[in-house]
Amino acid sequence: MRLFLLLFFLSSACTPRPVLAQVFDDFHDQSLFQGLLWGGDIGAFTTNSNRQLQLSAASAGAANLFFAHQLNNSSNWECQFWLRLNFSPSSLNFGRFYLVANQSDLLLADQALYLEFGEAGSQDAPKLFCRQNGIDSLVGVGPAGSVAAAFQLFFSFKYNNGAFTLETKTSTAAASNLWLSGQLPWLPAGPYAGLSCIFTSANSQGFYLDDLYVGPPLEQQVPNLFITELMADPEPQQGLPNAEFIEIYNAGTNAQQLNGMVLSDATGSCTLPSYWLQPGSYATLVGTGQSSGFNPSKTIEVSAFTSLNNTGETIQLKNAQGLLLDHVAYQLNWYQDSAKMNGGFSLERCSLLDPCSAADNWRATQAQLGGTPGLQNSVFEAAPDTLAPFVSFAEVRDSNQVAFVFTEPMDSASLALCAISFDHNLGAFTRIALHYLQIQNGAQLLLIFENPIPKSEPIEVSFVALKDCWANARNQQITFIRYEAPQPGDLLLNEILFDPPSNGSDFIELYNASQKYLDLKQCSIGNGLATYDLTKPFISPHDYLALCPDTSFLSLYYPNTPSEKTAFQTLPYFYNDSGTCILYNNGIILDKLNYKVTWHSPLIIDTEGVSLERLDATAPTQNPNNWFSAAQNVGFASPGRSNSQQIGAKQIGSLYLTQPEFSPDQDGYHDFLEIQYELPAPNMLVQAEIYTLGGNLVKNLVINELFGTKGVLIWDGSTEYGTIATNGIYILEFKAFSTDPSVFFNRRLSFARCIKR
Repeated sequence: MRLFLLLFFLSSACTPRPVLAQVFDDFHDQSLFQGLLWGGDIGAFTTNSNRQLQLSAASAGAANLFFAHQLNNSSNWECQFWLRLNFSPSSLNFGRFYLVANQSDLLLADQALYLEFGEAGSQDAPKLFCRQNGIDSLVGVGPAGSVAAAFQLFFSFKYNNGAFTLETKTSTAAASNLWLSGQLPWLPAGPYAGLSCIFTSANSQGFYLDDLYVGPPLEQQVPNLFITELMADPEPQQGLPNAEFIEIYNAGTNAQQLNGMVLSDATGSCTLPSYWLQPGSYATLVGTGQSSGFNPSKTIEVSAFTSLNNTGETIQLKNAQGLLLDHVAYQLNWYQDSAKMNGGFSLERCSLLDPCSAADNWRATQAQLGGTPGLQNSVFEAAPDTLAPFVSFAEVRDSNQVAFVFTEPMDSASLALCAISFDHNLGAFTRIALHYLQIQNGAQLLLIFENPIPKSEPIEVSFVALKDCWANARNQQITFIRYEAPQPGDLLLNEILFDPPSNGSDFIELYNASQKYLDLKQCSIGNGLATYDLTKPFISPHDYLALCPDTSFLSLYYPNTPSEKTAFQTLPYFYNDSGTCILYNNGIILDKLNYKVTWHSPLIIDTEGVSLERLDATAPTQNPNNWFSAAQNVGFASPGRSNSQQIGAKQIGSLYLTQPEFSPDQDGYHDFLEIQYELPAPNMLVQAEIYTLGGNLVKNLVINELFGTKGVLIWDGSTEYGTIATNGIYILEFKAFSTDPSVFFNRRLSFARCIKR
């Protein structure tokens, strides 16, 4: 029983003239149901180990395979195929290749154009027949005796507005021979083509077909192929086979025959074998015997495959006529990942559309297996760049040099010609455009000034018409600063947590007590035994920086911590009872603290998770009276922000309301009573209550909590019973107590709770 499967191929028109859809199959996938779908007597055929279609019938008879095409939509097309008959043809053993047929059952089609190979006698010649209304007419005859014995040949039938040629060659590298030419009286209508075999039992496995193509003439097509992935050093293996490979991609709309194309490097070249690479598909090229473990349908073994240099070289891909299709001059720094450049990971191309330098368009694979041979790259970028570039940061490299780092590769002409101005008089300067990966941090534009750049002065620079490689433009202003090294007294130890919670980490907070913009790149932190370099490069005047080996701990336990003022930092070990913390710059001690747990407030029973805060930046670091426990109302620590415990010049204390009345009706206007306080000393216990004018307790705001020296209290208008207080006049009673009986703070304020009219 015959099984008939039909595949309809659709094509789209780029010009008014209809375009022929491609049909191709090299049986590389060893299947009749992947890519081109075949129909007919499928059970009588197989795909052999050489990836060829082969007749495999059980007995004598006839067998047909067909596929669908759109030859009738074009006046200019070509059909190529490799055909082998391993016997001497006869009237009972011959083959036909149908170029056009109006029925899928090729032998029964009443309109057809076909080539016949084999006949009775010893002068067998290929013949071209045109069938109309079931009647076959001989159009032309090839060389007598050319197919009289077993043969294997490559055939190319070309049709152009009624004229035709039949060419053959013995191998992919051989020259073509013209066997037949002429004029067709007419072109039969029909969407089918295929192979028809007539055979005795002795020759029931003697027909072979391969390298089929139907479509626009191949010689008129310019391949659109790209090198998309390189595995230069497969060791240590991550999961892929231990083999070098090169991946190519067909970015065109037509299938490309790789046969005869040349891949070369500095030391040699190799010629690619027969393989149809479909549009939008990848092929992995490996050496002979190296395909095991790769996808067999997308892997090609190449004789004398080039050996890739681990550190870089130039790879070229040319077509059979010597036209350069693509080249890659890769280097080791293209990996952009020091851990992956030592082997086991491939280099992948990011975008096929990128018009800029290749270096910026390649990087190490992100695939855990070490690469994506035959698949879309893990770093693939499909869409063209439509975003304008901008300067991500500026870095002063020297006393008179500043480098600007861009978010993407830039147009070199833009960097050379764009207008640049400054809000300071910096004198004349020269520009040096640098490659995206050429120097440290990827700077692309270096300005060298005639005069030194002033220290600790923010300088604004304006760029006009900055353009990237895609011609996206932007105007931008950015500020750069020439930072300076800290001197003793500039950078202070301001807070320390040496006894963290069981699941927490120590932290150190630094404070820039100067007016300088400080460079921390030569700074380090130690405990007298071990020292670690700081990871944060800069700190602004009067700013804070919390250093911790686990910054997530800071944000979890102290949610008010500003993330931009924290930094990951390996710290030396700090003992829970006492220890030493030393801050260095290039080996010079900037600040030193010999702390003790006894410096904590006597009101705190358990000091675990409680930091010590510096009270006065102007007082000596080592003075025990200059350190105190962080306040309870800030969570017992204040990393990255002003300390909860501070001693300033004013030590009288104050209490005031931001407004004398409030209306808690959730309309966004004075919904809360805001109470600002400043205590005369640290280490004070606070009690705050709300009373009616008649002396009745309405709300306990705070009951004996350890407060910082200044802060804010909020009353939302709720009572002790969860209701909302009524309109009227209320009294705030605020008391603060210290371990020192002489230090006491007590204030009473009145205010109104009202409803707006």
